[in-house]
Amino acid sequence: MNKRLPRSALAALLFLLFLALFRDVLSNGRPLYCKIGGESYFPGLRNIYQDPNIPFSAPALRKLQMENQQFDVWKDPANFDETPVYAPIPFSPGERSTRNAMSFTPPGTVHPGLQPRFRHWLGTDADGRDVAATLIGGARIALLTGSLAMSVALLLGLTLGMLAGYFGDDKMRFRRGVLLLLLLALPVAWFYAITIRLYELSSAETAREIFISAGIFLLILSLAVLSGTWVSRWNWFSKSIAIPADLIIMRVAELISAIPKLILLIVLAVALRGLSGEPIWLLIALIGALSWTGVAKFVRAELLRIRSLDYVVAAKGLGLPEWRILLRHALPNAMRPVFIAFAFGASGAVLLEAYLSFLGFGGQAFRGVSWGSLFMNENSAANPLDSWWITIFPGMMIFITVLSLNSIGEALSSRK
Repeated sequence: MNKRLPRSALAALLFLLFLALFRDVLSNGRPLYCKIGGESYFPGLRNIYQDPNIPFSAPALRKLQMENQQFDVWKDPANFDETPVYAPIPFSPGERSTRNAMSFTPPGTVHPGLQPRFRHWLGTDADGRDVAATLIGGARIALLTGSLAMSVALLLGLTLGMLAGYFGDDKMRFRRGVLLLLLLALPVAWFYAITIRLYELSSAETAREIFISAGIFLLILSLAVLSGTWVSRWNWFSKSIAIPADLIIMRVAELISAIPKLILLIVLAVALRGLSGEPIWLLIALIGALSWTGVAKFVRAELLRIRSLDYVVAAKGLGLPEWRILLRHALPNAMRPVFIAFAFGASGAVLLEAYLSFLGFGGQAFRGVSWGSLFMNENSAANPLDSWWITIFPGMMIFITVLSLNSIGEALSSRK
């Protein structure tokens, strides 16, 4: 049965992508356009391509930025020559007022001391953060987590599943010198790439630190391979050894799959509760490291079938190199189940992100920015039934996102 991709699910994902890409235009506490001293400025649009905390170059904007009450300063018409142009939601994700805090304000309430345009259409949370702004900002967090975390899982799972399924336990062979130096280099690479850089990785505000660690790790392993190739000129080091790739990779996959993820998530949330910086990149790396096993098993099973087909046997009979047969002929025909695993895995990554945000992952960095953080606010209400908007709106966003991804995964699995 050739099942079409559900249009409603694709439309929902496109809507979430629209919210994520245009977050700063749709929800912004700073004016998108204003005029001060006869000069025109666009302080809100600067958030799209720069950190909002970086000082403005214009003295008039920098003067406003240095004020203590940032929430109220950018919304005070007395600071501008004429009425500024604000986003449809005139509040930034995670932004709150310390002068006029509004805990659990019902939907439709105007913020005290401000003009009627500054209305909390979906209410506020326990700290006075706008729920509508959180829903828009949470779309970017959810899509980043789902897509990038599964990209990490796809890279790991595709590589390991390819090695396990195609080479099995007897076809992957290394020279003794290369293998020996690789084994010696692994703990060294881990130490210099991960251990001594834990602080930089845990407090990273961008993916730069993760890429640096990955580069260090690969550089050390590459140097080990080159050194092993040079050492292999001697007879004892030149002998080849078969590596049971399938046995090793599948046992590691089973070990990771056996880890109780809920307990692990609670431990991570407690350990990283006071994390400095924005922990989104660390969160993506953690989810990706826990999600590659499903992709690896899909790819392995498909390649076990493909490697015995006639065209692969014929390619081997013609004397083509194993890596060329794998990359140009076998692997492209094994990619269909990978896309199915990606869709289902992305929905699981969105749920994992919501769990971690609810449990306090990243401390204040995710408060009012992630959908799951709103559920944590709901638990602090005196009567949760009186603050129903804290649960209903983010719950609907999570439900729609997960349902859409699962629907696409089911449609892909049903196609011939």
